[in-house]
Amino acid sequence: MTVSDIEVGLGSIGKIKIIRALAQEGKMATIYFLHKKTGLKREDIKNNLSDLVKIGWVKQAKYASVMYGIGENEQVTRLVQFFHDVGYISGHNQQ
Repeated sequence: MTVSDIEVGLGSIGKIKIIRALAQEGKMATIYFLHKKTGLKREDIKNNLSDLVKIGWVKQAKYASVMYGIGENEQVTRLVQFFHDVGYISGHNQQ
């Protein structure tokens, strides 16, 4: 991971909200779900997801519709754990 990955990954409150929503959900989710959970505009979600997928913090899979979930790399796992530790993410769905 590079410094620029961190800056891209944490570059907006929207990206942080998306990571939070996906971590709390604990499974793959649609853009519709992320829109309802975060209150962000669909276009903003798509742009943020594009960045997060590029750096590997979010994974993408195509089923009947495109689904997104927390990436499986050490950096995002540590970030999600930090969010849990500080109380930003609650619940039992830890990565």
